[in-house]
Amino acid sequence: MTKKMWLLGMIGILGLGWVTAGAVSAAEVKTYVFGSGPMGGPWRIGVGAGGQMLNEQLKDKYSFTVAASGGSVENVRRLMAGEYHTVWAHMNNMDDAWNGTGLFKEQKPFKEMRALEYLADQAICAVFLAKSPIRTFMDLAGKKVNIGPAGSGGVPILRDMFKALGLENKVTIVNIGFQAGAQALKDGQIDANINPGGPYVTPAIAEIAFSTALRTIEPTPDEAKKIESALSYMYLADIPPNKSVGEGSDKAKKAFFWSMFWIAHASMPDAVVYDMLRVTQDPKNKEVLGKVLSYWQTAAPKFESLVKMRIPLHPGAIKYWKEKGVAIPAELIPPK
Repeated sequence: MTKKMWLLGMIGILGLGWVTAGAVSAAEVKTYVFGSGPMGGPWRIGVGAGGQMLNEQLKDKYSFTVAASGGSVENVRRLMAGEYHTVWAHMNNMDDAWNGTGLFKEQKPFKEMRALEYLADQAICAVFLAKSPIRTFMDLAGKKVNIGPAGSGGVPILRDMFKALGLENKVTIVNIGFQAGAQALKDGQIDANINPGGPYVTPAIAEIAFSTALRTIEPTPDEAKKIESALSYMYLADIPPNKSVGEGSDKAKKAFFWSMFWIAHASMPDAVVYDMLRVTQDPKNKEVLGKVLSYWQTAAPKFESLVKMRIPLHPGAIKYWKEKGVAIPAELIPPK
């Protein structure tokens, strides 16, 4: 199968919103559920591509079903409930679930979480119409702002950002999907749309940017100081030139970033995790998957954040990365 044919096939599959398990009967292989994300967001596209490739190359061993999801929070909740076997997740949601804090404070700390690999850093994509008087985050006071669907990992991050800025009771928050949010912004139904980018801008925002004059918010020094003090997992960096949208997108733009990881339930067999990494980390496969979503291209054994959180690696991942010559920090080896 050529890359062109493979990518064309992806379009058809993603139009359905899920990936089939293939022609192999359930009696011959074990099926695993890979949680994705909402329509219009990058995770639905990226996980869909990965699921198809895993089904194609591991069809004699396993079957993978890509499940729709509201995003990182829902992914972690369903992983905890045993409904999903493996998911992508934001670092802050992982930390809260591991410790039973934040959105997971009513639940027992989830110590059955295991990491496979770092995926990428993701930016806060804060967009509004170019004709709007909004210029800073503080200008959002009194405005209607979509921060994404309720299950998205960006929702608690943005609520915490508003709290750090003293805006928590001054912004009218809307929770609608990425595509619906982009359209609502274009139609003037909301004042701003703020979502995790993919890694810089969501596909839905990139699409409307072709026909709608947009501008992005860059935090002021005072806003940046408040946010960095309150959200230790966030850091300020540049969105590279021509990777943003709207006015001034040909120049670097300041934005807040945080990390994402591929994780799995501890009960997932070591051999399955090993094979998932073997397939998706294969250089030829990474190139193909990277054309669908850049996260597959940046996926790597970058574990500094995990060491701080003390979230261990899955034994199947440890085996794979050790074979690649990666030194595994002692803090990331799970108890036997």
